[in-house]
Amino acid sequence: MSDVSESGGASAAAGAERSPGGRRSRRILILGVVTTVVAVVAGLTVWAIRRAPETATQGDPPRSAPTRFDPGQQLFRLSLLPGPVHQIRYQTEPDMHIINMAGRPDAPRKSDETSTASTWRVEVLMAARDTDVHRYDREYDQEAGWRVPGESVAPVRGRPAFQNEGGVLSWEYAPDAWMRISASGDDPHEMTRQVAEGIRWETTPLALPVQAMELPDGAVLGGADLRWTDDELWADGEPLKNYAHAQYVLQPIKGYGGSLRPDIQVGISTESLASGRHSGTDDVTVAGRAATAVDWVRTGVGVYRVEQLPGGCAECVAETRIMSRRGNEALGGRDMMLRLAASIRLADGVEDPPDWRAR
Repeated sequence: MSDVSESGGASAAAGAERSPGGRRSRRILILGVVTTVVAVVAGLTVWAIRRAPETATQGDPPRSAPTRFDPGQQLFRLSLLPGPVHQIRYQTEPDMHIINMAGRPDAPRKSDETSTASTWRVEVLMAARDTDVHRYDREYDQEAGWRVPGESVAPVRGRPAFQNEGGVLSWEYAPDAWMRISASGDDPHEMTRQVAEGIRWETTPLALPVQAMELPDGAVLGGADLRWTDDELWADGEPLKNYAHAQYVLQPIKGYGGSLRPDIQVGISTESLASGRHSGTDDVTVAGRAATAVDWVRTGVGVYRVEQLPGGCAECVAETRIMSRRGNEALGGRDMMLRLAASIRLADGVEDPPDWRAR
């Protein structure tokens, strides 16, 4: 077992001198407090204009959609659902926001019964203008070529819609901007239309509870991934986890209109250090705190996790995930990746996993 000394959190490393090639600036990002989130996101350098869909009346379908979304905001919520929600996942990308929800029966559980089976599930993908929301499931017709899956059905809230045999609803919620809505339950065809009727456009900062992250120069928030569940176990007895991740892109290309893969992901999770192990995991310590490290040398990616997260979430583990060789080179090796994970703190007011829940 090896030990990596933590450089006293965020403050001690700030005065350390580095060569020009290895110099990195420290950014203290507090994501989770509404005013701070707004300030942070507004201050980031972006490669395209990002904003929320433009609505005539709050909650109504937008009159227009941007070509890029703000990945630090929740842009819509679902108000018409088949029942109580027990799992929510909200993911953001520059050109796509995705929400997954699952619900359980209304009947109360027995004291010895683990609630793991969902009676319904809903997934909504909202694409920015001129982005293909069906890039993974678009149908091909020999005469018409690539087309929206399904057949034309009655408009939804006055806008064109298509639905396939499985109930997947494709809805043009704004000119040249589409949603893909799928569901499982008693009647997916009716459920997806009900969900579409109840979508409300309300821009809200995401409650990313991550504080004191040291990031390389040029890092831009490119996405977020939050998952909350009130269940404890899967049917096979494995623990379910809550997590909140912020994903960063390094040196984005000005004017580039395509999707960019994140380079670095930082966040927190309720998955234990032991259950989060991968093949080839090394046990290490950071300033006396138990940690694990996984390096995939060929690709430059890796996962670095540290226990004993300071703050009010005793079961939380801090995580750094390197998602590209560019991210690896920017941080400069395993020691710095572990130190980045060890510097993660909880933002005030969002110490409990339910506080991270998307709305």
